[in-house]
Amino acid sequence: MSRKVSPKINRRDFLRMLSIASAGGVLAACAPAATQAPAAAPTNTSAPVAAAPTNTSAPAVIPTTAAPSAAQITITYGRHDDVAGGAQSVKEFEALYPNIKVEQQMIGDFANKVPAMTAAGSLQDVFRSWEAMCLDLARAQQIVVIQPYVDADPNFKPDDFYQNWWNWPVIDGKRYGVPDVIAPHVTMYNVDLFDNKKVDYPDKDNFTWDDYVQKALKITDVPNKVWGSETIPVGWTYWSLKLVRQNGGDFFTPDYTKCIIDSPEAIEAIQFWADQLLSGKVMPSPSQIVDVGGAGDEATLMAAGKIGMMHDGVWNVNTLVSAKIKFNLVPEPSKKIRDTITHGAFNTIPTTTKDKDSAWKWLDYCCSTKGIYNYGVVGKFPGGRKSTNLMTPHPWVVDLPYTVDWDVVPQALEYGHVLPGPANEGQAMKIIGDALQKIYAGDGKAQDLFPTIAPQVTAVLTS
Repeated sequence: MSRKVSPKINRRDFLRMLSIASAGGVLAACAPAATQAPAAAPTNTSAPVAAAPTNTSAPAVIPTTAAPSAAQITITYGRHDDVAGGAQSVKEFEALYPNIKVEQQMIGDFANKVPAMTAAGSLQDVFRSWEAMCLDLARAQQIVVIQPYVDADPNFKPDDFYQNWWNWPVIDGKRYGVPDVIAPHVTMYNVDLFDNKKVDYPDKDNFTWDDYVQKALKITDVPNKVWGSETIPVGWTYWSLKLVRQNGGDFFTPDYTKCIIDSPEAIEAIQFWADQLLSGKVMPSPSQIVDVGGAGDEATLMAAGKIGMMHDGVWNVNTLVSAKIKFNLVPEPSKKIRDTITHGAFNTIPTTTKDKDSAWKWLDYCCSTKGIYNYGVVGKFPGGRKSTNLMTPHPWVVDLPYTVDWDVVPQALEYGHVLPGPANEGQAMKIIGDALQKIYAGDGKAQDLFPTIAPQVTAVLTS
């Protein structure tokens, strides 16, 4: 898979684009510190380009022949999450390269600070970029082409990576990043609550929307503030995308040149789940959730016995394990197609990095089979490398005194999708997100709003 580059974007344009994205309320549900997801985060995302443009210029190819410096140097590593995920790899790397020190830097308020850092030319030497942001940085010529390094490294075998992730950070045949861990969404359910309510467990081989709703209804006990399901994270627009895909629809065409949220599949999917939300019988409604801890705290609510099921990122496993409740995993419920979203990030080298060869050495290590494993063990994520996922104990597995269907996690990497990457994504997702919020609040119907916004979004995608 290759993407065409749009006309060259300067730093001012890049900053403007991501500022718009920041207001769009696109992503949410990163857990704190080392338990959080590797990519998605509240309120924002940036976007890659899809349409075929006229300018295919790209950063200069990195020379691979420069001799490494023997002097002591420091490589800074920028990431959106807690540095605990890379701590073990730093120790191993510095033992391997005594003259290179790695300084991990967690970037708070990531979505807003990255555009400012980009504009100022102050990104770290190696930067762990969100999916769509990676392509925006490449399009804006703020990160370098790393293909020569990859080609020269015998450890980088494309077949070792999940292909949708390996192919993602490539524009016009030029590679700009390498993935590390991947966090898919699965369904987690509270076995103790199911047992107490005498409800049959979900079938991991055949779990439908109707199954989910019927089981949730049997668990819900509104007077005691217990619900069968977590609530919908309304501000996280891409969470709703997986619902649409599970019904055979999408937000965009594959080339990102048209918004198709007005399709019958998309309308049916969103309205179905909006009706469940507004009923207050399957999941806490927007008014009910205030009384049980608020949205965004689903794992804690499940641990407290307040919800029976949640279909969200695997990073929530850490919270459930810490709470010592009995839980299990099944795939996301589906309507027509088994699908879900997968989160991750790509390690890149900004154009402002002075010692690119040393930066590559660190990128190479943290994206190696062992480097990815070190990160996955902390967050309970599978890796973007298949070889990482063959290591035992598997990084997403926790030794518990009861059976958990852990195989559900890596299986989701086979059918799940990387988050989309349309041009002008921030503006597009703001329009979609505003419509979704009205539908989930009961202030509008999908069948009325989606046909209105679809052409608006399409105009943004192609502008």
